[in-house]
Amino acid sequence: MANRPFFAFHFHKQAHTPMYVQLAEQLQTAILRGAFLVDGQQLISLRDMKTVSGCSLETVKKAYDHLAEEGWLEAVHGKGYYLTQRAKEARLENRLPLTDIPIASLADSSPRPGEELVKRLRGAFYDSLTVLDEPSAQKKVRRAHAAKVFADHLSRRGLPHSPERILSFNRSTSGFAFLAQRVMNPRDVVYVEEYSYPVFLRLLSQCGITVRPIRMDDEGISIEALDAEQEHYPANWLLINPHYHFPTGISYSHERKEALLAWAAQKNVRLVENDHYGDLWFSAPSSPLYQMAIDAQSSVQVYYLHSLSKTLARDLQLGVLMLPADLNEEDLERYRQIVSMTGAEPSLLVVEAAVRLLDDPWFSEVYLADRRSLFQSRFERLWKEQHHALPAHARMYPISGGLNTWIEWGTPSSKATESEDRVIAILLEEGLELTPGHAFRVADEPVDSVRRPAVRFPLAPMEERELKHWLYRLGAALIR
Repeated sequence: MANRPFFAFHFHKQAHTPMYVQLAEQLQTAILRGAFLVDGQQLISLRDMKTVSGCSLETVKKAYDHLAEEGWLEAVHGKGYYLTQRAKEARLENRLPLTDIPIASLADSSPRPGEELVKRLRGAFYDSLTVLDEPSAQKKVRRAHAAKVFADHLSRRGLPHSPERILSFNRSTSGFAFLAQRVMNPRDVVYVEEYSYPVFLRLLSQCGITVRPIRMDDEGISIEALDAEQEHYPANWLLINPHYHFPTGISYSHERKEALLAWAAQKNVRLVENDHYGDLWFSAPSSPLYQMAIDAQSSVQVYYLHSLSKTLARDLQLGVLMLPADLNEEDLERYRQIVSMTGAEPSLLVVEAAVRLLDDPWFSEVYLADRRSLFQSRFERLWKEQHHALPAHARMYPISGGLNTWIEWGTPSSKATESEDRVIAILLEEGLELTPGHAFRVADEPVDSVRRPAVRFPLAPMEERELKHWLYRLGAALIR
């Protein structure tokens, strides 16, 4: 099939307008956009359009013939359908504004929940409605039980079974906000990876906390760069994403994590281990720093943050924060009360629905296993295609889990942002929205910072065929 901008079809099967006319009308818009054209002159074959639109071959044929009758296409025997002079002139005179064009977005990496999961969630919410009428004492019992179920789930991830150390939040961002507002101090200095989660960066800045980005290499955050920064801005905290790092997809090596624990112990720095893709490993879960610190009897305090929205559903916001192993019961109870008073706890209805799913072996043994296999398959397909799709000066990062990979190109320079914006603009004109590397940098980064331009390339929002198509379009944009 010819390279093409993404175009979304929308049909109303109950409308009085025949399906072939609906298809023909939308194809006129697509032609103005430059979609589904071979060399800008010929509409793609009937069979290709059948695959793309989901319509029958008969409907597609009638739509093409309808456009021919309207003077937009010309049927050439044995070759296909070509744009008429009228259609070519219309493309030049009536190019649609970008805001009117359906855009394929890779800006959001959240996967859609599977049909069976949605079915079970619907049932779980219905069965959980009884909690609304229960007395407060019973609700407290339910939350305690939920903490045990969350601990069971995290233990599969490699974390200690410690329900008493778990705080649940209405989203993982609320869990981090709790740390920034209630545990950190306004004068603290927090080291972050050079590419990090923008929402967390804004939260730290809003709390008056100094944020210092640290260079990364292929194994994670650079120990050498940490030491160099410590001489000028000694840190109180280190915020890292060691497992399937957001947004690059890098997985820290075990050796790098050991070195980080040793460094933090020596410098008396506390760690925030963000693991929002934690359930989406491809072959085996990596070792959490939280457990590694316990095994090594390290003095380092590790706060472990986990998101369930990537595995349950994007709009079912639920996050878990595991408090350090050395906190006493008095501190634990104080933190629990603060979370309850600030309204950051998730709705008990959401908690109960999540508990019913997490407590079901189907979720971990079937659903999550299928999800991991799906995203692994998509990445492996893109990994094989990259050598054909991307120019020699571009590089796709290898990943071992998560929902996105990272693509860099060119040579390090202070003009990386301009290069990213140029490529983003080219793809946006074709109908694809991507997120540039500079979107994940600290807001006050020096303008002369030297780095390679990059984009995040998620695996979840599209089917494999569409992802492959856009990988090739990205590669074409990198050489323009």
